[in-house]
Amino acid sequence: MRNLLQVAKFEFKENIRNKWIFAYAISFFLISSLLIYFGGNESAKIIASLLSIILLLVPLFALLFGSTNFLDSLSFMEVIFTRPISRFHYYTGKFLGLSFVLNLGYLLGVGIPVLLFTNPESKLLFLSIQLLVYGFLLNLIFLALSLLIAVLFLKREAVLSVCLALWFYLYLLYDLLMLGISVNFGEYPLEIPILILTCINPLDLVRIITILQMDNAALLGFTSAFFQKFLGNTNGILLCISLLFIWTGIPFYLGYRLFSKKDI
Repeated sequence: MRNLLQVAKFEFKENIRNKWIFAYAISFFLISSLLIYFGGNESAKIIASLLSIILLLVPLFALLFGSTNFLDSLSFMEVIFTRPISRFHYYTGKFLGLSFVLNLGYLLGVGIPVLLFTNPESKLLFLSIQLLVYGFLLNLIFLALSLLIAVLFLKREAVLSVCLALWFYLYLLYDLLMLGISVNFGEYPLEIPILILTCINPLDLVRIITILQMDNAALLGFTSAFFQKFLGNTNGILLCISLLFIWTGIPFYLGYRLFSKKDI
């Protein structure tokens, strides 16, 4: 346990000064400040815009930052594994250290404008806090995926290509797939298949649960009543958060299993 915490602390100290983390935090700070300050009382529009930015930037940055960081530390691993430290402690410590850095940048970038410019009694504050939580979990998910991809391929070109392809698929192509299914099989009862497909894409899951909390379920089309029934309440939020934790745990476990057997 002591080794794990030492690795996490080392990773945090090494990466907190990273210029890309500063750029990440400042970008979110500027975008969030402008959206909230000039959005007035249009809380639904502000949250919809902020949600789009978070779904675009958080997965992409976490995938690229986590995978390149892992590849850059390969030579360091050769040295550190000459010491009595287990691969579980190193892998877990690295994941924790990087997740602290990523989420600190994200929470400061989005959280400070929310605290400065949001009325404490408005619904915007409640929805913004939910977005902070979902963004925090998305950082964990895509960081775990980035380490899994890096361990799996080890070659920089292959790792970056797979990361970009995964982001493109989950952010854009998946929605087109869902739309195609809805259009071509609209005469069949698609509610349950669409719900299952939503649950296996964390970005769609966050998008839908946030839209439901904004009282804009009509944007979800013919499945709106079904989603409202199953996800538009407190149980739905808890189910969403539980699924996002599962989305973090599975790639983290697979990544560690591969890392424990990999010849570094």
